[in-house]
Amino acid sequence: MAALVAVTDPTPAPTPASEGRVLPTIITVISSPYCNSLADNFNGAMLQMLANDRVLDETSVQLDDLNQVFYQTNYEQQYLHERDALGRQETALNNSLSTIAHHITQLHATASLTTDPKAAAAIVAATNDLQTAYDHQRQLAVDLQNLYIRMLSYNISRANPPMGGFSEREMAEAPAMRDVKSYLHFDAQRRVVAASEDQAVDVAYGAAQNYCTPKK
Repeated sequence: MAALVAVTDPTPAPTPASEGRVLPTIITVISSPYCNSLADNFNGAMLQMLANDRVLDETSVQLDDLNQVFYQTNYEQQYLHERDALGRQETALNNSLSTIAHHITQLHATASLTTDPKAAAAIVAATNDLQTAYDHQRQLAVDLQNLYIRMLSYNISRANPPMGGFSEREMAEAPAMRDVKSYLHFDAQRRVVAASEDQAVDVAYGAAQNYCTPKK
């Protein structure tokens, strides 16, 4: 996904090329309180959520590895590696939540900046989709934080897994109980996040196109 909108000003200041890569623009919108808020707050929330998706891509690998950690002869070293990686990832996710929540709140308030009921309804719909995606990202962030805390308190030096990884008692458990991704509903929640993000982009793009583009 790219940046959804860019606000156009009658006399825009030149941007030095040295400032770094400029996000691609899907559509350029006119400057108004409604359109400015749509651009600033939708992009502000979405770009951070996409950054979180990239973190969760990394987390997915860590969780797959964690499922296999006790099958390794160097399981102590592997366990510590997975634990530390998960700690960095859950911290990045949890640190982003307040920023996303702020932009979603401000985006919802954008509906009051227009007298057009359809324009207001489009903002509310986009906000609701973003909120759904945020709620599931937040749940994953909290669950991963709890997992990391539990891993910190686990005394790996006292573990003595049999060859093959799990004891007979553990092997008798349902497979889902031995799969940390299944236990966290990790993949299912990520599917909801992705679908909600896609829908939010479609709705917000429509709002920008219908209510913020210069009319010919």
